[in-house]
Amino acid sequence: MKCHLKNKLNIILLTILLLLCITKSHATNEEKSLSNSEPTIQKETSSLPLPKKKPILSNNKRSPKEKTFSQILNGIVNSIKLQKKEIEKKSDLLSKTKIEQEKNRIQLRIDELSQSIAEQEKSFEMIQTGGLELAKIEASQKKPFDWQKDLLEILQPIMNELRQLTEDKRKLVNIQNKISYYQSQIHDVNKALNQMVRINKNGLEKDALENFEQIKQKWQNLLAENEKLLRIAELQLEGMVKAQTEEAVSISGQIKQFATGRGTTLLMSVMAFIIVYFSLLALWKGIIWVSTRKQENKQSYFQRITTLVYYTLMVLFSLAAVFYVLNIRNDQVLIGVAFLILIVTVLALRNSIPSYIGELKVLLNAGSVREGEHIIYNGIPMKVESLNFFSKLTNPKIPSLSLRLPLSELSNYVSRQYTPDAPWFPCQQGDYVLLSDGTYGKVKCITFESVLISLYNGMSPKTYSAIDFLATNPRNLSQGFIATSEFGLDYRYQQQCTIEIPELLCAGIRQGLQKEKYGESLVEIQVSFAQANASSLDYKIIALFDGKAGGDYFSITRALQRYAVEVCNQQGWEIPFGQLTVHTNQD
Repeated sequence: MKCHLKNKLNIILLTILLLLCITKSHATNEEKSLSNSEPTIQKETSSLPLPKKKPILSNNKRSPKEKTFSQILNGIVNSIKLQKKEIEKKSDLLSKTKIEQEKNRIQLRIDELSQSIAEQEKSFEMIQTGGLELAKIEASQKKPFDWQKDLLEILQPIMNELRQLTEDKRKLVNIQNKISYYQSQIHDVNKALNQMVRINKNGLEKDALENFEQIKQKWQNLLAENEKLLRIAELQLEGMVKAQTEEAVSISGQIKQFATGRGTTLLMSVMAFIIVYFSLLALWKGIIWVSTRKQENKQSYFQRITTLVYYTLMVLFSLAAVFYVLNIRNDQVLIGVAFLILIVTVLALRNSIPSYIGELKVLLNAGSVREGEHIIYNGIPMKVESLNFFSKLTNPKIPSLSLRLPLSELSNYVSRQYTPDAPWFPCQQGDYVLLSDGTYGKVKCITFESVLISLYNGMSPKTYSAIDFLATNPRNLSQGFIATSEFGLDYRYQQQCTIEIPELLCAGIRQGLQKEKYGESLVEIQVSFAQANASSLDYKIIALFDGKAGGDYFSITRALQRYAVEVCNQQGWEIPFGQLTVHTNQD
């Protein structure tokens, strides 16, 4: 075995020496090639005649490096020859020996020599090929993939870092445990020695006394040994505590070390990710804007596929920039941590692949939601303006209602086409509305969550949720409205109730309304006979206004009654009142 180890060491030393020689020779050749210009070399070579045969150099003209190279190879070959001769001798000796132990010893020696010859032959080939080993390359190519081993190799720098962080503390704890152990041993040995003191040696015979003294001496030696080890451990503890105190770094110092070391690496890697990602993103935004500005920002199916591929490459390049910075900074711990985070992220997203497929269909405008169609979001119709990782939804009726919706949520909806006259929302901000519950007011604010209604001056505000507001079937008075009122006359005017009285009422009410501030908004007014009631002849007054008069809705309904009464006063018409007739039974 000693000979085998010696041969291995010789081979390793020879290999190192040869590699150093090759490296120096390569550097010298580079220096020479840099010092001489190319035209001069061509000129000199062209002026000299080419030899017919390669000149043979004598041993005296060889350089020292070539001599060293030759000596190494010759030495290896000579060593192999000597060992082969020794194997032949041992083989002859093995065949003649009949003792089993001797045979085993000779066979072991033959195996060692054979292994040494194989290693020297491999070294000869490595030296001749400049350190390349084809067998190792082939072995690496045929090596099966072992993810557990690779993962352990990734985790090894992290574990080494954690081990280094806790190394001093662990050493301190080990020494403290040793001190406690030695103190316990000394205590037990002292108890045993004290017990020996109590024994009366006078009654012991010579042999027993000698045995007694030997055992006592053994325990005394054990006591001395433990005391010595205790003193050594205490000195080690004292030195370690002193060293840790001297090497202790303040919090500000630790922050400074982190900032100048790993903190800088983290900052550089994050900045590399941000710069690469947003640079590529800005470049792509510019390309998309140039290519789709004539298409009203609409993308074709091919452009969407290209966008998806580009975004994937953009993320990969950004991650590659992070690992490149970590590799340049040679921080194996952060490389391992980043790689583990990446693996955990991929494994966590593995179960979401079906949903991602649905989102990709939507992104490619081939899913349940299509660009240019509309969906009902929170009860409000929303147009799908553009599909992207964050799609843009708008409401053409209310520009303030715009939304950036992620694909993960948008893929849960189903869109449909809309007609040009489709209602997007019953009102806009600033419109006057009348709700089915009798609420009247001006719309002050519209959001996806709520609608705020108040008087024209902002007083008496009332808030509805968006869904409840739509459920009240709001009438938008700012888009024009009809104000109606009923009016009755006495039966004595029955002969003129169908034609003459409606015309007079209509002319008088129109004249009165035109005097009001909202008179310009009057579009049309009609008065018609409605019915012959129990005690009156009833008329229906209908006034049509445009949206400018939406804030005067209740004033207009009151004005219709007021001007109808004024016409009655001018014409001397009597307005009936309800009568109650009581019938009694007489005996």
